[in-house]
Amino acid sequence: MKLLVAAFLLIASTSAYATKLPHYVFVLPNGYTGWIQVVFEDPNGAPFEVEHDNAVLKIDDSGIIRLRGVGRMFVGSHDEFFYDVVDQHGKHSRIPVPANFVCTAMSGMDNCYDDDSKITDGFSVGRATIGKPKGTTQGSAWWLFVGPPDLRKKMARPAHVNPDPQYPYHIDVPEDDPSPGRIK
Repeated sequence: MKLLVAAFLLIASTSAYATKLPHYVFVLPNGYTGWIQVVFEDPNGAPFEVEHDNAVLKIDDSGIIRLRGVGRMFVGSHDEFFYDVVDQHGKHSRIPVPANFVCTAMSGMDNCYDDDSKITDGFSVGRATIGKPKGTTQGSAWWLFVGPPDLRKKMARPAHVNPDPQYPYHIDVPEDDPSPGRIK
């Protein structure tokens, strides 16, 4: 019994600790479902907005946000996802995106589908395209899908892996890059 209580406390404290680490806070238009693209290192991009030591990424219906800064993965942190809801008086409030609309095992970039990583609904690329193979920028990009689990699975992309088994890292295939934006 003591072991069970200790395990529970460890899990609870690890989860609480992860939400206190620096992380990304994604703020989406109310009801947003679709691909998001975060473009980093764009000289014409906006500076990071910071709240309580966290980077806040406000996404519009285009699904694209361009930032000047370098993208960082905060190991052990848990990103947060909110809808921006505006009431009849124009007051903005954030309501959590349903937990199963994103894969939040560690961050929005996690793969919730298969251990072999053959498909994914969140990935990063070393060169940023904006929805299509043309129109590259010098920066890097993250892509992630927000939506109900059945739609996330349907929209997941093939995860391309370097064919050399000695170096099995993920590679980007621009033809498979999704089109960002709200699904209507």
